[in-house]
Amino acid sequence: MTKTLHRVAVIGGGTMGAGIAEVAASAGHSVLLYDISAEAITRAIEGIRQRLDVRVGRGKISAEQAIELLARIVPATELNQLADAQLVIEAASERLEIKKALFSQLAEICLPSTLLTSNTSSISITAIAAGVKHPERVAGLHFFNPAPVMKLVEVVSGLATSTEVVELLFQCVIAWGKQPVRCRSTPGFIVNRVARPYYAEAWRALEEQVASAEVIDAALRDGGGFPMGPLALTDLIGQDVNFAVTCSVFNAFWQDRRFLPSLLQQELALAGRLGKKRGHGVYCWPAEVSPELAVAAVAPENAAKNIKRDVVTELDDVLLLETTGETALALSVQHQRPVVLYDHAVGDTVVLASAPTNPASATDKAVYYFQQQGKKVLRIADYPGLLVWRTVAMLANEALDALQKGVASAEDIDIAMRLGVNYPHGPLAWGESLGWGRVLRLLENLQQHYGEERYRPSALLRQKVLMEMRHE
Repeated sequence: MTKTLHRVAVIGGGTMGAGIAEVAASAGHSVLLYDISAEAITRAIEGIRQRLDVRVGRGKISAEQAIELLARIVPATELNQLADAQLVIEAASERLEIKKALFSQLAEICLPSTLLTSNTSSISITAIAAGVKHPERVAGLHFFNPAPVMKLVEVVSGLATSTEVVELLFQCVIAWGKQPVRCRSTPGFIVNRVARPYYAEAWRALEEQVASAEVIDAALRDGGGFPMGPLALTDLIGQDVNFAVTCSVFNAFWQDRRFLPSLLQQELALAGRLGKKRGHGVYCWPAEVSPELAVAAVAPENAAKNIKRDVVTELDDVLLLETTGETALALSVQHQRPVVLYDHAVGDTVVLASAPTNPASATDKAVYYFQQQGKKVLRIADYPGLLVWRTVAMLANEALDALQKGVASAEDIDIAMRLGVNYPHGPLAWGESLGWGRVLRLLENLQQHYGEERYRPSALLRQKVLMEMRHE
């Protein structure tokens, strides 16, 4: 338990509020749990009790420890009861006007030294603090769901937040067994901003009928190494919630097309197909996702002969190339021969796309070539940048833009994306390992193909490419 923040108040008896209260109580704090609804508090405490019972049953904690933890959580039905709190964490409705009114009341009720924080995932901390007495003590403490399990906490500074307050919160989060990262109050903070392309590129591929939802998810999960496919993940988050966050970031960035929401996702939200919580979203739940794998029934003759272990692999008359953001058709026309493109792969699954002018035997040779290496093969329509490469490039580009604009340090951006959404690598480390020149080339080809600002490379990406060239 931190030395200076003994008494913690949590506002909101929902999932996040209850989870945060459990985290603070687990660290030894006396916790006041406030909600305008007494029933909400009762449900929250009962939910905590049930989770603790499970942990006791698994031998994670003793029954005595569970009883002591619950005893440290005290219900509060009047805001005035929070007057002695040294740290307040608000996890109420995601509406600015409600938060502003609440923080103004807290500033009057609590001592000037009380730290006032919000668990908001997207609302400006600067806006919440505006008009609050002593705004230097207002900050963001953004936990991730479920709060008792997820390690990451974004410590968010508004314009007025003092460095001393940030450091105190940072140390408090560490004492709670969590991993804090510092970030500036900008739309989406780190995770909800940098993660947008993970969803957006999947929705675009589905809208353009490049492949089924199952294949798109399998490509990112089994080929890219992500813990869950993006479309299944939006079903788990809730289509309404994920769509609302995308719209919030899109509008906050003055409708920058990098964050363009999906019309298909909007349709699901309007239809009430919100995902797992409603039993139907992109998938029917419980989902049985089994992507169709491409199988070459008969090994094409001479398929693996004349292979060059180079950037270009030749399978007889077929060129097998890693995608650089151009279509297989464009490259086939350029080289005047069949072309098959393959995606970036970190697992045992590889994604292939063939020029539509290819004979079937050309694709069979490519499939067999990868199957000989023990790879599973997913085939999609001819699509520039395929699925994994373009997603990773967009994530790295967005992370660079956040870094250049001072949202957070490179280290904290990568930590946030690994711990907040469980990416296999931080996007900056991933981009560097793939080569910034390759990332730039892919994005420039995508921008040329679509004629859209969505794929514009960041200025910092161009600078990094020049630095790479200087050291070659």
